[in-house]
Amino acid sequence: MRLSIIHRYILSEIIPGFLVNILVFTSVMLMARAMQLANLVIARGVSPWQVLEIFLLTAPRILTMSLPMGTLLAVLTAFMRFSADSELTVLKASGLSIYQMSPSVLCFGAAAAGLTALFSLWLAPISNWRFKNELLDLAKTRADLTIVEQTFIRSFPGLVIYVGQMALTGGVMEQVFIHDARRAGESAVIAARRGRLGLDRETGVLVFELAEGIIDRVRAGQKVTDSIFFDTYELKVSPGEEMAGQEENGLLRGRAETPTRDLAAAAARQSNPRAGRAFRLEWHERWARPAAAFLMTLVGLPLGASFRARGRNFPFLTALVIYLIYYVLSSLGWSLGMMGRLSPATSVWGPNILLSSLGLFLLTRVNRHVPVDPAEFMRRLRARRRARPRNP
Repeated sequence: MRLSIIHRYILSEIIPGFLVNILVFTSVMLMARAMQLANLVIARGVSPWQVLEIFLLTAPRILTMSLPMGTLLAVLTAFMRFSADSELTVLKASGLSIYQMSPSVLCFGAAAAGLTALFSLWLAPISNWRFKNELLDLAKTRADLTIVEQTFIRSFPGLVIYVGQMALTGGVMEQVFIHDARRAGESAVIAARRGRLGLDRETGVLVFELAEGIIDRVRAGQKVTDSIFFDTYELKVSPGEEMAGQEENGLLRGRAETPTRDLAAAAARQSNPRAGRAFRLEWHERWARPAAAFLMTLVGLPLGASFRARGRNFPFLTALVIYLIYYVLSSLGWSLGMMGRLSPATSVWGPNILLSSLGLFLLTRVNRHVPVDPAEFMRRLRARRRARPRNP
């Protein structure tokens, strides 16, 4: 009976903080995307409801990253407060070990892992696929939205477009470079000093009205380049039809949009070994994220029980450092997996194995009353030196 009350008390301290953390972290991660989408409403005249739908479709993938972080911070903050208020001292004095306090925390970690799995394995691929289709529908009616200045645009199959400067209204452009490889066996590089972007809103055809430029055309098997100077030139692009054609062939469904159950088969279909590794890495990563959410509680429990809060920001900074180290190791593992240096399983699950080892190591030390806090460790070390008898 006493243990059940203690477990409920621990959960009552963790869960509210967890909900606040998720709200804050998700909002911060969405803020950058919100600024980009706000430009579509203000400068490009896109419907706010359509932009809001696109915005919400990005949330599930972001939640797969914010849930482990929020889990770690919630457990860390709760046990730091218990330690600072001497509640842990009272519980230990009553005969409870850190192991006896852990079931409620581990149950919370299991629930957080289940919630992360819901987003990682199911909702994120669905939302990513719908996000891509929303952009496709938007491109069919507002193809001009895909043009961003000082950025290489590869949204149109067979085209690479670069615009040095572009006015927010009127579609006036300067320093336009286009690589056109839509025709089989032929490619062309178009450079124009200036141009204007036109759009037939009924057909969705994008028209580049270029001025004062040159076209360098190369045909396969020929070493000669045909150069054509022009005063005016029109290049027409039908992004809706070209993208829709790719959608029917299934080429738009990348690793982020493929359902989890189809990732293994999609990896086997890839002719490029690097693309196949990316699909296999994606499969392991979708399972590793929920595991990381659970393991964060295993690390947060002993750290929070050992540290005494030195300020309101100390738990947040501690959790941030741990999560950044985990994120860097995960990114390094992904890069090594993509290069073929490590197997997909080793590269993705390696950071989780290190995280679990760290959690078990810290939990064992805290249960044996060995200090984990560096400051506490140094205090004990100095006390032992002072207590050591001096040689006459």
